[in-house]
Amino acid sequence: MTAEIGILNRSGVALAADSAVTIGGEGNEKVYNSANKLFSLSKIHPVGIMIFGGADFMGVPWETIIKTYREKLGSHKYDSLVDYCNDFILFLKTDSRLYNNETEKELVEKIFYNELLSMLNNGVNEEINNLTIIGEPVGNNDVEKIMKDELEKRLEILSEQEVILNNENFLGDFIQKYTDTIVTVLEEIVNFELQQETKDLYVEFCAKLVQSDIFSRNYSGLVIAGYGEEEIFPSLYEFQIEGIIMDELKYEERPSININSYNDETYSTAAMRPFAQKEMVYSFMNGIEPSLQENIMHIIKTTIDAYNEIITEKFSFEKDFLDFSEGISEQLVENIFREVDKIQSNNYAQPIMEILDILPKEELAAMAEALVNLTSFKRRISLDAESVGGPIDVCVITKGDGLVWIKRKHYFDPKLNYGFFQNYLKGME
Repeated sequence: MTAEIGILNRSGVALAADSAVTIGGEGNEKVYNSANKLFSLSKIHPVGIMIFGGADFMGVPWETIIKTYREKLGSHKYDSLVDYCNDFILFLKTDSRLYNNETEKELVEKIFYNELLSMLNNGVNEEINNLTIIGEPVGNNDVEKIMKDELEKRLEILSEQEVILNNENFLGDFIQKYTDTIVTVLEEIVNFELQQETKDLYVEFCAKLVQSDIFSRNYSGLVIAGYGEEEIFPSLYEFQIEGIIMDELKYEERPSININSYNDETYSTAAMRPFAQKEMVYSFMNGIEPSLQENIMHIIKTTIDAYNEIITEKFSFEKDFLDFSEGISEQLVENIFREVDKIQSNNYAQPIMEILDILPKEELAAMAEALVNLTSFKRRISLDAESVGGPIDVCVITKGDGLVWIKRKHYFDPKLNYGFFQNYLKGME
């Protein structure tokens, strides 16, 4: 896992990222504190990029991709930051060195394998256990029926999702190309022969899953921040990247941050956004840990509902009064939620944002580093895996000075590699 943050105001943008990378699967994980997640996207222009989530794209490390793109970009500049983003996305789509049929097949296998395990563990096995508890015999036909029922539920959910890969021939082409791959995964996990109808249903499910706006847990996050040539205030763009499937890039742009000299629906004068592990930043901003707040709100709601049920059991009321009482309960819960939000905004988030609005660039960097450190420290003193940690890379990007490193680790000793720094800007004159 990862902890990263972008903090922006009218002076510039500060980016900070930890160095932890987790290798291996569940129960067999190892954490290294040497990963690079923060880079300059251009050697000379004020644009930075951070990665989180998946460490590679179609089997190619993101660091290699970013530095290859940086060489391609050279001294070319764009008027706006969104143009840099679009050009980088186009590079991912069109550079044939970044993907091939084998890596695409591996991506489809991984997506389906993880989703199939989730389906079996969270739906099918639970239903089988329920039947076993009440003494019902469960044969292969019964298991297959349970699997089909769970599959149809998830297909219904998929039908309501937005389609990202909307090529009109996508479903047919995908099914033709990957039916054997999906059936092979099924046969590895399910230890009895499924009917052809069930297999076909799984193939259809995988095709619609890949086509939808649902991303696997192995997706990569990209954050691009800085300035275009004609921009005097910074902005930040975030993308979710799955990979190339059927010659299309599955990706989604998240809401951007755009800084200006005023606040409205599009612009703000200061902003902060965490990425990957966000809970400590939200705790800092809102005065309470998010999961604790969620539990408290759930307790309040269930308590009010339980109170209604107790009153109903003790006294006889007309149906109209019971309907009215239920409506009052919902209104009470909404009012409590609204008041809590107001207190958090007025007493916690808003005072921080007012200070953030006027922070000089040095303090932006210090704040970014401190918030990533806070997440790392929480992980270190808790029973959770230390999936955030290591040296923290910090940079500040301003219009006048470009991207300036405040803290930057190297896998080599800079004193022994004078030639590296000599060659870095070679050809940039």
